Amino acid sequence: MADFVDIALPAGAQAAAETLGLKVERSVTSGARVRRIARDEAELAIEYLRDWGFAARILERDPEDEPGTARAA
Repeated sequence: MADFVDIALPAGAQAAAETLGLKVERSVTSGARVRRIARDEAELAIEYLRDWGFAARILERDPEDEPGTARAA
């Protein structure tokens, strides 16, 4: 099974990330993110974004965030 991570990036980098074929989600609370991307693809995307002058970083996914994980109420 692939190791999935998120990418956090500045809102100004959204168009650049979408050029790479990534689906960017924007939120007032968490900013711009690419969610559930394979680690190797995320590392490549980070390198491209940094080459283009954008600060981006990989965020480790919490196992509780995985779909199908039951949460206590």
